Amino acid sequence: MTDQRKRIVIVGGNFAGLTAAIKLSRRHAVTVIDPSRHFEWAPGIHEILSSVKTPQGLRLDRTAIVKQAGHRFLRDRVTVLQPAQGRLATAGGRELDFDACIVAVGALWNTHHVPGVARHAMPFRSVADGLAIEHRLDRLLREGKPLRIVIAGGGLSGIEALGEILRRHRDDAGLSIDLIEASARLLPGLPASLDADLRHLCEPYAVSFRTSTTIASVSAKGVRLADGTRLRSELTLWTAGLAPQALLRDSGLAPPPQIWADVHPTLQSRHFDNVFVVGDAALLPQPVGKQAYNAIDMGALAAANGTRFLAGRALKAFKPAPKPVLITFGDLQTYLVAGRTVVASKVLAGAKEGVYQVFMAQMTPGGVLTSLPAAAGRLWQSWRQLALPQLMSLADFSKLPDLKAIRLL
Repeated sequence: MTDQRKRIVIVGGNFAGLTAAIKLSRRHAVTVIDPSRHFEWAPGIHEILSSVKTPQGLRLDRTAIVKQAGHRFLRDRVTVLQPAQGRLATAGGRELDFDACIVAVGALWNTHHVPGVARHAMPFRSVADGLAIEHRLDRLLREGKPLRIVIAGGGLSGIEALGEILRRHRDDAGLSIDLIEASARLLPGLPASLDADLRHLCEPYAVSFRTSTTIASVSAKGVRLADGTRLRSELTLWTAGLAPQALLRDSGLAPPPQIWADVHPTLQSRHFDNVFVVGDAALLPQPVGKQAYNAIDMGALAAANGTRFLAGRALKAFKPAPKPVLITFGDLQTYLVAGRTVVASKVLAGAKEGVYQVFMAQMTPGGVLTSLPAAAGRLWQSWRQLALPQLMSLADFSKLPDLKAIRLL
């Protein structure tokens, strides 16, 4: 019997893609395609650097998640996407036709074409990246070499990586860290008060912040800055920005000079009605941050709008919900940023851990009840190291001696 259901293909199985798959009805023939077996909780990979998190605790099996939603998962990579023909091809030789496509391919490591980065710097985009960095640090210690580290990028990834390195290695002899940021201050785009507080927290340690400068080249021995300054480095960690997938350009979703796929407020491609682009790959008329919570919301809307498109109904616009941002700086501090308000307390590490636990429990195949043992195991291991030392004070949160509101500068 021929399957008469409308065909929806989701290219990419991270936050946006998996959310779309879970939200789509089994009334559609849905296929999710991604080259990797595992979904990864990307907001937690920095904690691998301090061994607070393990790879197993940050990964879930995509096949099981998609199967539980009633759909099909293909572990493969889309190499050709032809929206006008409603067709795609994969590296594994598969060809699929579709009535609608949700593109959720995320972003790539951005070397900014700086000489030596691809060969000598270490990326920080995945669980495997975090594990490789942790192993490099441990090897340097075993060999008795100084922990001279350069972190390229003072955004969220660079700052949280710095915090975890300090959590584990701040008492190690020979530790010195140079963090390079092209903007005038750390965490550009967030309240300036964070810059001052982070610098204050790092005063007791061998950490140098070099803002308003860039890296001109990277070698096996260190980096050269744009002003000619040379810094020795046994480990150069590169977190400086994101780059688009070539598929966006090759498929016509991002015609030059665009690099990201420009979409209508409904997330529908401006070039092909049967394609919706979500997550990091999407460029909205009013750009939103490339954050997991936005990707999740975009995936949910793409599923709803894809269904509406196939039914000939009007589409709805994406309206990003205001959400606070939680930034952990190792065990030294955690910040809650809500608009222009910044609150700092170590107890907030537990709030961020709670977000992680709820999401992973919801995504774990088998539903909430069958996921409880696995979630409880992750909860105990992680909270024992992150939150339990502060839990006794949670009942009187407002009176915590370390709770502070940081004034804007």
